Amino acid sequence: MPSAPSALIYVVDDDAAVLHSTRFLLESEGHRVETFACGRELLAAFPGPSPAMVLLDQVMPGMEGLEVFARLRDLDPRVSVVLVTGHPDPRIRTRARAAGLPLIEKPLAFDALAGMIAAEDDRTRHPFQA
Repeated sequence: MPSAPSALIYVVDDDAAVLHSTRFLLESEGHRVETFACGRELLAAFPGPSPAMVLLDQVMPGMEGLEVFARLRDLDPRVSVVLVTGHPDPRIRTRARAAGLPLIEKPLAFDALAGMIAAEDDRTRHPFQA
């Protein structure tokens, strides 16, 4: 477990099992986690405590992840977002790249995710270092 408290991470996924397991893994690393079952729930949380990162599922009923991301940018342009998908469709990867979003596939490679979180946490703690 990290010695210093970690930043808040929001996880958005319509699959309750994914929310539960991701929360468990992140909290076991000392992170604070809030979960949301859909994009509308996430958007309703703003303004509020600003998360260091949002893990955002792409394929959800109602609003897909990229649409949620576009709306989220209007609410908080500084929040870091990682798009998550269980559907390795090349079109999703292309659209994520065009939006400037990193994309990770399910099942989550937790080591890669932990590295992304650590890099973002370091960037926000030391914003002026190159």
